[in-house]
Amino acid sequence: MASAFALVEIDEVAGLRAGSKSAVFTPEEDAYAGAKSDPERRLAARLAAKRAARALLGEGAGLHEIEVVRGPYGPPRLRLTGGARERLRALGAGEALVSLTHERRHAAAVVLLLAEEE
Repeated sequence: MASAFALVEIDEVAGLRAGSKSAVFTPEEDAYAGAKSDPERRLAARLAAKRAARALLGEGAGLHEIEVVRGPYGPPRLRLTGGARERLRALGAGEALVSLTHERRHAAAVVLLLAEEE
């Protein structure tokens, strides 16, 4: 249906972690990243996913309403709440898929909206 890509410099996330995390990352996202050896890379990939999703969903979706969640064995997925979930439905999409990647200096994400099945 639609897709978007976002690229984030990992250094940008260090400033966000020092400031108000609640405006961007959920406590679960911060806890997940904090348990890893490279938390800034993990959060940068999540920020890229949030920005890509917001590009698709529009201004009615706050970054805090877009959460990257991960099961113990499955791929990352997006959990949308509030205005983000409303925008997804208003666009006729039933699901948002996400792919994350990171390297030493950058992280990236692709978000794909899938049409709702009739």
